[in-house]
Amino acid sequence: MDFWGARTDDLVDLARAVRDRGHELSATGQALQTTVASVTWEGSDADRFRATFEQCRQELSLTSDHLGSTAEHLTLQAAEQDAASDPAGRIDAADYDGMLGGEFLDWSDVINAGERVSDLWRDRVEAGDADSPLGELYTDVHPDWDGTDVDIDQQGIEGTVVRQGSLGDCWYLAALMAVQQTDPGLLADNISGLGRPPGADGWEVRLFIDGQWQDVAVGPDDLGTNGTRDHRSGEPTWATIYEMAMINAHDGRASAVSADTPAAGLEMITGESARESDTLGQPSFEDYRQAIDEGRPVTVMTDPLKPIGPAHDDLVAAHVYQVSGYDESTGEIILTNPHGPSSANPYEVRIDPDHPAYATSIFMTGIGG
Repeated sequence: MDFWGARTDDLVDLARAVRDRGHELSATGQALQTTVASVTWEGSDADRFRATFEQCRQELSLTSDHLGSTAEHLTLQAAEQDAASDPAGRIDAADYDGMLGGEFLDWSDVINAGERVSDLWRDRVEAGDADSPLGELYTDVHPDWDGTDVDIDQQGIEGTVVRQGSLGDCWYLAALMAVQQTDPGLLADNISGLGRPPGADGWEVRLFIDGQWQDVAVGPDDLGTNGTRDHRSGEPTWATIYEMAMINAHDGRASAVSADTPAAGLEMITGESARESDTLGQPSFEDYRQAIDEGRPVTVMTDPLKPIGPAHDDLVAAHVYQVSGYDESTGEIILTNPHGPSSANPYEVRIDPDHPAYATSIFMTGIGG
């Protein structure tokens, strides 16, 4: 029978072979290193030989790492195809020979695995360089800026408008915006200023990561010129600090910053489990309305390639929006874009979730607890 895609069993077999060859290279390098270290040899020739060998050993190690990443990438392709075919979008990690981790895999695992593959070729996400994702240090470019002026109480949080910077962390910012609307007090409770006066030495943010609350420190010199800003003032806000806390909590790994699912951001901020739906079971207008009326934070992700359903002209592909409201008269939900009101893309988009082609525009929904 005809089908689209690859034979996933064959992909996993190939990934296993690539992984095993990588392990063999690593073992060879370690064995050679032990042998070279055991040789008694002094002099300039010996020094040159050891220097040359060390270069070779490093190349073997790097090649082994690249083979490991390639194996994970091949496995990821198989997992993506199987997840897309599974009614629940949930697959058994044991089918992938332990190369993706976990007992069961969902879309968040698949997306994160794909991002991790690229980490070997990416720089750490940190400020200090005009070419980095975060740009130059904000304190260098704006030496008169005072971190103690950042308003982190509930009223200040309610009064800001998030404007996404250069990072691809819309999944996290949209969740911040959703919680800003539904529970700004929680955001205020989970951020505090350090030093005297508060903020002089930075801030501490509580985030729910890997199943537990963690207190993450953020210093004034962590912030970059390309991070998220307040739309009105253009200056760092509580959202900038929350963004940097997420980055610091993951050691600046690009894979942890640049992509995830709608539910992942909500869970990290609220500590509550979020319900996630993909193309095979999206909420109806009534489901969205009920969640909003109950004060639940809601976000959606657009199609990863190109939205082709309702409102497709106004939607950014592979982008996460806050669901900020609904229109009872039209049966539409209202999406708000983390890019901010000054973006070239529409700030608010209305879309009918009961339209037959809704799932070809909106790929995934996250509804907080």
